[in-house]
Amino acid sequence: MRAIGALAILFAVVPSTGSAAPVDGSAPMQCAIQTVMVCDDPSVCIRGSAQTVNLPPVVKVDVAKRLISGAATGRTVRITSVSRGSGRLLLQGEEVGMNGFAWDMVIVEASGVMSGAVLSHGGGFLMFGGCSTS
Repeated sequence: MRAIGALAILFAVVPSTGSAAPVDGSAPMQCAIQTVMVCDDPSVCIRGSAQTVNLPPVVKVDVAKRLISGAATGRTVRITSVSRGSGRLLLQGEEVGMNGFAWDMVIVEASGVMSGAVLSHGGGFLMFGGCSTS
């Protein structure tokens, strides 16, 4: 009986191998944008949602294809740089054709917590949310 109790405690303490996969870019991810802070003026930022900045509430991030998608229009964004550091996946890109803007996204690989920034002439926004493997 003690052996069964010890085994039950072991399974309760040791995470199973079937737990959620790390969010490290090795598989496509779904990233939900939960909060956005829009700053069009150095003195004012407004809290909003993905809709506030005309983004889908969930985007698909495919590091292998270097592509972010999910817009109803079918529009995609190219990932131009991928790196890692301190347990974080770092993604960057730029869009020269749409009035010129640059963006960055940081994803904590262990938890999927995501933050990002989009900057253009005259302002930008910060976005916060979470990613998981699809």
